[in-house]
Amino acid sequence: MPTQFLTQRNDLTQSTIIDCEPLSAKPGEVVLQVDRFALTANNITYGVAGDMIGYWQFFPAEGDWGRIPVWGMATVSASEHPSVNVGDRYYGYFPMSSELLVKPEKINARGFVDAVEHRSQLPAVYNQYTLVSIETGFAPNLDNHAMLYRPLFTTSFVLDDFFADNDFFGASQIILGSASSKTAFGLAFMLRKRAGLQVIGLTSSANVAFVNNLGLYDEVRTYDDVEAIKSAPSAYIDMAGNRGVLSRVHHHLNEQLRNSCGVGITHWEDRDGEAPESLPGAKPSMFFAPSQIMKRHEELGGAVYQQQIAEATSEFLEQVDAWVKIEEHPLAEVQSVYETVLNGAKPDSGLIVVG
Repeated sequence: MPTQFLTQRNDLTQSTIIDCEPLSAKPGEVVLQVDRFALTANNITYGVAGDMIGYWQFFPAEGDWGRIPVWGMATVSASEHPSVNVGDRYYGYFPMSSELLVKPEKINARGFVDAVEHRSQLPAVYNQYTLVSIETGFAPNLDNHAMLYRPLFTTSFVLDDFFADNDFFGASQIILGSASSKTAFGLAFMLRKRAGLQVIGLTSSANVAFVNNLGLYDEVRTYDDVEAIKSAPSAYIDMAGNRGVLSRVHHHLNEQLRNSCGVGITHWEDRDGEAPESLPGAKPSMFFAPSQIMKRHEELGGAVYQQQIAEATSEFLEQVDAWVKIEEHPLAEVQSVYETVLNGAKPDSGLIVVG
């Protein structure tokens, strides 16, 4: 019987698995059987920011429960659409469930857009389902890598592009919070190609060795050592969302902090502290990758920009296995895998749930 994994929207420590009736397709609809998906700290950010940004709206649930989105692969198990074939495989945005009902539109050789009504006002980038093939950039036997790194490294790439597009806001050093996270070291991978920038990683003492061994940062500091960072024109890219660390970075660098960019909330349990808008230096703002992607699509054309991302991703994937080992877990263990990620998975592991 199909299942759904649910969390309490206002308390991510509370979760449950429920059985549900199999989905059936009406004319124009398709049922996707979820084969596998990745679980990372990025998904915890989706839960924490679920109401602020609208992540809970993609896959609605009843009452106070929510369905955290994940990036995964699925196979068409039933199709009532003439242009979508049973057996085709798609990569995209899924709930942690056995199945998903979609309404394909704008179908082409690369995939389709889910046009179900409740998703119509949500960012288009999350509604796109890509046909899994060599032609669309999916290398054979690298499904796990695609699910784990495509969404994270795309954010890394777009962050690098956004800061370069803005001349790094006049900063000569870029400080990355939660430097052990995959999005952070993906960004460090991109930033090291930029001449004249000092890239500093902030991490916990437990992860210092891992971050140093990446060889991507010019300097690595622990959260206890924020005040040792050189006072120079800086940008802080905050993957952690730890209010205490954010406050210390702002007070230490003060007017030297030229940009304060919130990206993730890996430290979801550390949200108490000084109001961000009251801090000295640049006012903190949240980064939303789809906005920069849309800007570049308009300027460069979607095909050109996506090719740039694909080339950078391919280069990154050639090296990432030296840093991170991918682990597969059956769907029956999804609750324990989720709790591992919620409580802070090891940075050298990538977690995949297989249906």
